[in-house]
Parts: sequence; C-alpha cells; structure tokens
Amino acid sequence: MNRNAIKKNSKSKILLSVLTFLFIFLLGLLLPKSANATNEGKSQNYFFIKAITNTVALFNSPSNGEQDTNSEIKYSILSFLGIDISNPISIITKEIAYLDKNEVSTNVNNEGDDINSIVPFKLVENQVSKSKDPDVVANLINNDLKQTLNKSKPRVLIYHSHTTEAYRTSEKDTTKTAFNADETLNVCAVGDVITEQLENKYGISVIHDKTVNNVPDYNSAYKNSGVNLDKYLKKYGDFDLIIDLHRDGIPTSSNNVLKTKINGEDVAEFLFVVTRQNPRYAKQKKLVDSMVGISNKLFPNLLDPREIYYADWGINFYNQGRSNNALLVEVGNNNNTISQVKNTGMYLSRIFAEQLNGKK
Repeated sequence: MNRNAIKKNSKSKILLSVLTFLFIFLLGLLLPKSANATNEGKSQNYFFIKAITNTVALFNSPSNGEQDTNSEIKYSILSFLGIDISNPISIITKEIAYLDKNEVSTNVNNEGDDINSIVPFKLVENQVSKSKDPDVVANLINNDLKQTLNKSKPRVLIYHSHTTEAYRTSEKDTTKTAFNADETLNVCAVGDVITEQLENKYGISVIHDKTVNNVPDYNSAYKNSGVNLDKYLKKYGDFDLIIDLHRDGIPTSSNNVLKTKINGEDVAEFLFVVTRQNPRYAKQKKLVDSMVGISNKLFPNLLDPREIYYADWGINFYNQGRSNNALLVEVGNNNNTISQVKNTGMYLSRIFAEQLNGKK
C-alpha cells in the first residue's frame, strides 16, 4: 500500500473512532436512567454498566427488575477505569486525551531544593486565579440550620496532612516562608474557625486534629495522616464530613493571591481536590458538586475558578479511599494573609452546615 493510501486509511480510522465515541455518548444520554441507583444518587446512567455486562460473562446474570448485587462490582470497575457513569463524556475524554482539560500533574516538583519551595500540587501560571474586584454582599449565618449539639457523636473530622502550611501575617509581610509550626499562622487556624462556627452556630460536633504529619518527613505526610484517620474511623465509625484542610502552594517568586471580596472584606478563595482513580470517586464527586453548587449560590466568587482540582491517583488517593465523605479542601495559597483565610473559614462553615443540616 502506498503512502497516500496509508494516510487516507489512517484518517478514516480516526474519523471512525471519533464517530463511534460520539455515538456511544449519545446513547448514554438517551437511554433510560435507573431510578433505584445507589452509587450516583437518584439519577444514574447504567448504559456503561450494561456494556460491561454484555462484554464480561462473569457479570451476565439475570435481573429481577431491581438493581442486582453485581452492580457494585461493575460500578467499581468503571470507577477504577476513570469512567464516571453519571457523565458519559468521560469515556470520550479517556480515549481522546486532548479533550481532557482537567488533567494536571500532581508531582511535587518546583524550583530549587529549599523546603519553602515544596508545594503539594504543581501549578502553572494560567491555572492561578487573580484577585476579583466585585464585592459580594451575602448573609454569613443561617440560624434555621442550627441543631442541638451532641458532643458524643462527632459529625465532622478536620485534620491536616500538611499541618504546617502557613500564610503571611499581613499584606505588608514580604517573607516567603511556606511552612510554620505556629498554629495561629497555618492551616490549623482555619480549622479552628470552622470548628467554632459549626459547633456554636449550627450544633454540629467537630473533631479538629492538629497532629503534625508533614514533619520531619514531608513525603510521609499522607501516610501519617492516614494512620490517624484510621484511628478515628475505628473509634467513631464514619463521619458526615472528613476534611483534610490544606492551603494551595505556588512558586515563591509569584505574587498571585487567591482572594475576592465578600461583605467588604478580603476573603481567600478555596477549591476541592479529588482523585479520579479512587474507587469512591463518584460518590465523593457528587458530594463535592453539591457543595460547589451551595458555594456558587450563596457566595459567588468564593470558589477558585477551577472549583475542583482533578488528580488521577494522588498519594494514597490523598486518603479519600477510606470514606465516601472524605474531602480535600485548599484554602488560599502561601501569598494569602491569615486574616483572609480565617474569613474563608467563616463562609466555609456556612457551606458545610448547609450540606449537613439543610433540606435535601
């Protein structure tokens, strides 16, 4: 076969592949959704599960009209492959790499060997948001959400894999220190604000663990925090929310600040981090999506424009494989001030309270 023929044949195969995936995508949208689905809520699309059933004989078993017991296995396989069955377009982005706009490397690799330049997630300049000027006016507290506090049954666990991630003392502070053991200047201070607000304003019992997990060995941080998390899960069972609270990291040479204005105050932006290969990803994504919706409705511009940072695996799935309710939240970056991120803690508390005590 000559070169022109080969080239023509190659183009035909590419076109056929694209058309095939588009056809699958359209079928996924048009086929009926299961009303009894448990893995993705009330409206889950089982087109891809059916595809697996027809392909793998092991799963091909009679159904009595309800969701069969093998669906959890099928769902887990799809989740492991990185396919979100509530989002059929995910199968296309898995096959056509350049369509996947959310894939970002999670390797720790920044300029220099100084510990101050080590950041948990590698970002590029166009992924870091700029300050926003519009001033949002919003109610901070919703008294209708308050319930009776029960300290014997904690509903929320807050911990910090990178406990010493710190902030600037003020806008005049020009130091580039990225880590600080002082709990009044690092992510623990944000956790304290959230704990106080959830308990006193909304009657939601919180455990705030301030164990230092990233010192002396930064690379063992997630392993160390995972051990502590397992202890709490063994003692209390699951929590309604498990929050690994961080701050974002950018190169020390950058002056970008993640902030907006709410009620006339500078407030640091925040974002969620999820691991797509985590077997619990779909349920966690549903939880995160719900809180993204709450945040955007109540406090426009509070979320970083990225809203959700997608990693494939992360280090130990960032411990998200231990509970459907495990989250990683990043508040501000190393250029934000401690007052800005403590303000964020106030608004985050309202978002968490809406999720836990609000009408479903």
